[in-house]
Amino acid sequence: MRYISFTENLGPAPFYAGAFPVTSMSTPSNTTSTPLDPFALLPKLPALDNTFGAVLLGTFLGLILYGLNLHQSYRYFRLYPADSRILKGLVVAVMFLETVTSIFSMHVCYDYLVTNYFKPEALLHGIWSINLFPVASGIVMLTSQSFFARRVWLVGPHFRPVVIVASVLCIGELGFFIAATSEAFIIPTFQGFRKFTWLVSTGSTMAVTADVLLTIALIVVLQRSRTGLKRTDSMIDVMITYSVNTGGLFNLLSLLFAFIRPGDLIYIGFGIPGVKLYATTLLAALNSRQSLASRGFGISCDTSPFGFAESAAPPSATLGSRRIHAPQAADSFARQPRQKTRRR
Repeated sequence: MRYISFTENLGPAPFYAGAFPVTSMSTPSNTTSTPLDPFALLPKLPALDNTFGAVLLGTFLGLILYGLNLHQSYRYFRLYPADSRILKGLVVAVMFLETVTSIFSMHVCYDYLVTNYFKPEALLHGIWSINLFPVASGIVMLTSQSFFARRVWLVGPHFRPVVIVASVLCIGELGFFIAATSEAFIIPTFQGFRKFTWLVSTGSTMAVTADVLLTIALIVVLQRSRTGLKRTDSMIDVMITYSVNTGGLFNLLSLLFAFIRPGDLIYIGFGIPGVKLYATTLLAALNSRQSLASRGFGISCDTSPFGFAESAAPPSATLGSRRIHAPQAADSFARQPRQKTRRR
């Protein structure tokens, strides 16, 4: 193949400046041209696995838990219509905050991964939804922790100093999250916010510490409530399981990654489902009152760790190897036939 310049015959022409390939029969060529990659000259996108990829995975898991919380809130209003307005308002407030945090996480994923697709410079700046996420999460965590702190305060008078310490930690946790949100709006880039990630990690540390204190107090109170009866003890085991079923694991991982990987967003990916688990634990504790009362000797109320209090002793008791049954007075009168009296 040889090239014939058109400028020799057509004169100067800027549009035709260049050469066009023309096939030559006399001197065949064995060389092949390599096609140019059209994306080779475009700017390289940074890896998103440890940043918005983690946020996306956390959003997926958080939305699953959000659906579970919606179902639990529906069951709560169906099963306990006679609850106090304070408890109903607490559930409404928690679900409203859960909805807000879900909207925030979805907006973060859509804005960075869809709206600003193929715009690497947009990945360097924070937006309002990701900046507001810490303070919204702190309010959800404080609401759930205050619920269990009140339970410990009512049923464990000896643990009231622990409740005071946990309450101070919860308030401090919210304060650090508010400070983190303020700094996020002041410093628009993620690179500049790296030196302030200690605010998020410190708030998470306070949250984990408060969770540990309240969980230990609940476990000790519930362990002391054992009566030796198999049904009652199994019910206590279920209540202990609920007491440790908080977002502590996810908060611990979020705390760890905020310390060791402050330049990534992995700590946000763990924080999204961790916040949802706080609401899940709260709603599970409220909805378990009826089932726990039906399986054990107790009644549903609002002054125990899980809205459950022991009732009076059952009419049947055990004495040695013999079983003694004392029927209720109402039952005995109901079983006796009514006798007619005759006048003499």
